Amino acid sequence: MDNMELNKKLAEWAGWKQVINYNDPSLNEEHPPNFTNSLDAIFKWLVPLAIDKIMSDQECSSDLAYAILFKKWLQELELDIPYHAPTLCLAIEKLIEEEKC
Repeated sequence: MDNMELNKKLAEWAGWKQVINYNDPSLNEEHPPNFTNSLDAIFKWLVPLAIDKIMSDQECSSDLAYAILFKKWLQELELDIPYHAPTLCLAIEKLIEEEKC
């Protein structure tokens, strides 16, 4: 999955409902952030949702949910060390996929 597809998937999961055009963001009235390029955006929009999901799925505290999320992030970082934002996006994307199973 390329970064554009990953951004779209994460934006939809985070609740952005409008059609997203990453090829020409000027066409969007209010476009979602580019998650794969911004840790700030990930921590603002995606991490709280991911923590809620983990807490619900695992019936655990927020402390444990953060530990689970960051363990997944570290596993992704081992594969692609210099790219912090995309690897956190991939870890969150795996959480989304677990939801579908």
